[in-house]
Amino acid sequence: MRKPELSLVQLAVLEAVARHGGIGTAAQAIGLSQPSVSNHVSQIEGRLRTRLFDRQGNRFVANARLAVLLPKIQALLALSDEVDAHLRGHEELTGGFLRIGYSTHQFVMGVLGRFIARHPAVRIEARSAGSYELLASLRRGDIEAAFITLGTPEPGLDALEMRREEVVLMARRGSDLARRGSIGWEEIGALTLIRREEGSGTRRAFDAMVTRLGVAPARGLDLGSWESMREAVAQGLGLGIAMRGEIEPDDTRVAAVRIGPPQLELGHYLVALPELRQTAQVSALYALAAEPAA
Repeated sequence: MRKPELSLVQLAVLEAVARHGGIGTAAQAIGLSQPSVSNHVSQIEGRLRTRLFDRQGNRFVANARLAVLLPKIQALLALSDEVDAHLRGHEELTGGFLRIGYSTHQFVMGVLGRFIARHPAVRIEARSAGSYELLASLRRGDIEAAFITLGTPEPGLDALEMRREEVVLMARRGSDLARRGSIGWEEIGALTLIRREEGSGTRRAFDAMVTRLGVAPARGLDLGSWESMREAVAQGLGLGIAMRGEIEPDDTRVAAVRIGPPQLELGHYLVALPELRQTAQVSALYALAAEPAA
């Protein structure tokens, strides 16, 4: 693309000198020194090899060549001011747009609620997906930040650990296993499991653990959402894999069953690429995520 020969500063100088009729008043109007404004005018005319102003003593009057262009220059400068105001609105959180992803709604809605209450002018687009799918979206630039579950943060990300959670089985409330309350890893092989999609951080960590321990669970269902997994468990189709914090203690349909020893723990993180971490919206999101839960 051809680089513009005149900068916005130079166009602002031309417009100010034409509007105020002199170097000194134009310099005051746009916050530059008189020598700077004078040098800009001389450089522009020298580059174009033509005069743009008729000199009448200390007065500078736009000639026909410049006068016909002044409305276009003024429109361009007004558009520049509008863009600048819009971007400053983003920086000051008086507007803007923030795209985020989350893998576990139970852990993120409180943070989003506080963000919306404090920064109501910022529009949020939030999508739910598995942690590893969200990581791919983050690296592609589809989202600016993500709330995800991992064993440890991946390199190249700015990660804030929000909480650590024990991985448990989700059992139908009132079942024999729910009444027992715990199970050993060696017993997993006899169970029919209901798992989240392959991109789930909880599923990947669980699969890695049973592989390391040499356990092969019976084939079950792979479902695309936590709510569908909960419903399948409640219907007696198998046992789900979840984090303890995802299962409410007073849930009337499902209950948490501990696994181990050893216990498997995962972190729930807010992550962003370092180059986006310091943007106003993402920085504000991190600040709220770091606050203690009410």
